[in-house]
Amino acid sequence: MGFNEIMNNNFITISEVAIYKNKLDLDVCHKSASFVKSLQDKFIDKSWDCDIKTSKNLTNNILNIIELRDLKYNILAHIDNYMQQRGLFYDGYIRDSWVNIYEKKFYQEFHTHINEWHRTISGVIYLTEKNSDIVFDVTYAKRFTPEFSEIILFEDDLPHRVVSNEEDLRISLAFNFAKCARWSGIKE
Repeated sequence: MGFNEIMNNNFITISEVAIYKNKLDLDVCHKSASFVKSLQDKFIDKSWDCDIKTSKNLTNNILNIIELRDLKYNILAHIDNYMQQRGLFYDGYIRDSWVNIYEKKFYQEFHTHINEWHRTISGVIYLTEKNSDIVFDVTYAKRFTPEFSEIILFEDDLPHRVVSNEEDLRISLAFNFAKCARWSGIKE
């Protein structure tokens, strides 16, 4: 997917909150999905009061693994597009990233990605064809059924959850882009 293809307005609004939704490069996602599946037996159960397996026991930032470099660059291009479309550009970096494995009946409760050090742009990508829904906002409950290679970006304080997975396997990769400094543009 070329840069011009991702520059369209890809926002869905919930109340006053904007959620960015778009597609990543298919070939990159297929390659990344194969690599992640080769590691999935190493992931441990992690309980955030729910059933889920995660890569957090292996690394705090799975996108730094060389085999996922193309995926990381593709994600960064979409983060840039998200900031450009919102008219708010930040210097920053992907602070943490992890894979979530949902087996049948696994789910994730409502949560946010708020960090005590700095605000983030949070995101998730989907590396399986069939995915259980993600639900945003407790009050307005905007629900999406993600597709393979889809990326969803949102602000870190937006509550979201994953409904119970009815498929054999759902693989997603979540991340947080740390907003280090707001760019003020070119001085005239």
